[in-house]
Amino acid sequence: MSPPVEIFSAAELPTRVLGDVNGKRRKGIEGLKLEECEMLEILQYSCVIQGYEKGEVTRESIVQCTPIARLFRRCQDRKGSFLVETTAWEGEKREK
Repeated sequence: MSPPVEIFSAAELPTRVLGDVNGKRRKGIEGLKLEECEMLEILQYSCVIQGYEKGEVTRESIVQCTPIARLFRRCQDRKGSFLVETTAWEGEKREK
């Protein structure tokens, strides 16, 4: 079972990224601007088998997949680089 994860709003991300996974302040990132870190993107797929809900799955069943884009920023601190998922944060920035 995975450990519990604290939930926070996307607007808090630029502040939250200043801390590491243990809650300690990162060193070497004073004045970090998240939008200046390198942006990376991966494409994942969410797939469903048509007829699965009705229990009508056969070898000929159609698998329908929808792409889901996820955005990340690669930033630097004193220890090296770290990745932050920014998908929701990037969406909030576009809406403003």
